[in-house]
Amino acid sequence: MFGGDRLDLRVFLVVVEYIIVLQNHHTICMEEAMASPLSIRLDERLRLNLEQEAAASGIPLSQLVRDLLETGAKRARRDRIRRDSARVARYVAATPSAQELFEETGGTHGA
Repeated sequence: MFGGDRLDLRVFLVVVEYIIVLQNHHTICMEEAMASPLSIRLDERLRLNLEQEAAASGIPLSQLVRDLLETGAKRARRDRIRRDSARVARYVAATPSAQELFEETGGTHGA
């Protein structure tokens, strides 16, 4: 992936940070503006379960589905960030020049 050059790792870390900033900005923009309606098909059993949960929570079915999707999307994003962080950690652990740069920049910064 990298040529073993310190500059390559720095560039990689800057790119990762930039991607995370873009994803955060995109998430904020999406939360501020509702998208067009989405049509999904539910089998009868699932729909009944969701309707019962919505009624028990005192919210409309559409709100419950939005909340569940939002929670799942946030979890998936956190999982993806963890996987990406683990991949970077494996790279640093396996690459002497990356370890050296990591130490030069202050290690884990409290992690």
